[in-house]
Amino acid sequence: MSDLIDFVCETERSVDQPPFAAMIVTQRQARRRRSAVTVTAALGAVLALVLAVAGLGQLGHRQLPSGPAPQLLVPDWTADQIVEHPDAFVVAQVESRSQPNTTLTVWKRCTQPRADHDCFGREAIAVVDGSDARLVTLGAVTGSSQQPSLGDEGLLREVDDGLWYWAHQNPGPYLLSATMSQPAHLTVMDRAVAHSFGVPSIECADRVGLCTLDQNARTLERLAIPQVPHTRWATPTATGCGLWGLAGVGGNLRLIIQQHDGSFASADIPDDSAAAAMAEGGPGCEIAYYQSIGENRDQLVVSLDQGKTWQIRQTPMPQVAGYAEEQPRFRTLIPPRWTSLPPMPHPLPPPRGLQPL
Repeated sequence: MSDLIDFVCETERSVDQPPFAAMIVTQRQARRRRSAVTVTAALGAVLALVLAVAGLGQLGHRQLPSGPAPQLLVPDWTADQIVEHPDAFVVAQVESRSQPNTTLTVWKRCTQPRADHDCFGREAIAVVDGSDARLVTLGAVTGSSQQPSLGDEGLLREVDDGLWYWAHQNPGPYLLSATMSQPAHLTVMDRAVAHSFGVPSIECADRVGLCTLDQNARTLERLAIPQVPHTRWATPTATGCGLWGLAGVGGNLRLIIQQHDGSFASADIPDDSAAAAMAEGGPGCEIAYYQSIGENRDQLVVSLDQGKTWQIRQTPMPQVAGYAEEQPRFRTLIPPRWTSLPPMPHPLPPPRGLQPL
């Protein structure tokens, strides 16, 4: 090993060293090559970063929604272009309770007609009477089961002889009759107002809560009622009657009842595992409900003093006995001569005492 080291040293001494200037030039060339490599690498990294950011931006652009889908628009049909058109069909038809030959018909025409009528389109309402008087007006834009909800068709209720109230917004709400040249728009007063006992009530235009309808002033005013979850209010309530409703889903049912001083109280319904349904439309301001006892047999529980005392009668199921109304919404009605029904021999207990809300 020592001989090899001596040989290397002697060899280095025997080789002539390059001049100093040549060494400086060589070192500068090496630095330039290193600098060029460094700059090239840096430019490559920057270019890669730019391309990566651009790619992410495009990816993000593809993932982000491009904005709300354009709302579907029906053709600019008039009401006359919908009613009785060959492509239109009847959605609902309601006869006046008091005026013979007076009928309200709801028609619908679709942008692309389908045999099952499950299609996107627009409705129109026609009211006619026996003297050939006729009112035709546009109704709601309605969708199909394959599309998101575009709203609803509203609710029609006869509020006077041959006069209907259409609970709907945009368009509406309206009053409609065959003798009108155009529907009467109602002014909506949406601030809830407390009224004393006995105010008439009807469904609000948005079908949330109760309103009172002034036909002469053509106004619809929201009523202040207790905000109890899952309460369906008895409507319409005749003048002189208080407001009441059935609250709860499944078990834990209770009645919400307005008292003569305008306040509200609740009464729990015992044995609420048995099916219960409101019994509406009583001419004497009855607060009533049906409760299932057995097969095709119900008990009818009625109060004439705002829930202080109760009477229990036996009755067949309201659907079997014909005490059910399909339009304008399904509801069960109290029998007109309920006082002649026999007492229930072994009744379920009546509601418990009233509790202030």
